[in-house]
Amino acid sequence: MRRKNPKITNIPDLPSPCTGVCSMDMQNLYCRGCFRTRNEIGGWPLMSNEEKLSVVRELRARRRESLI
Repeated sequence: MRRKNPKITNIPDLPSPCTGVCSMDMQNLYCRGCFRTRNEIGGWPLMSNEEKLSVVRELRARRRESLI
């Protein structure tokens, strides 16, 4: 049986990464402010903390790529 990471399950819900700059980049299909897709934005309230952390990691990579 696989154990859940207690650091992830014992923390309160992670806040939304929304920056208040809500404008979709239609070329990349990400929000220009938070770099989330529409599905990630809409699904955020239903995600587990593990899923949210996974999205946040992906956002960091998208943000780095946008700076290149």
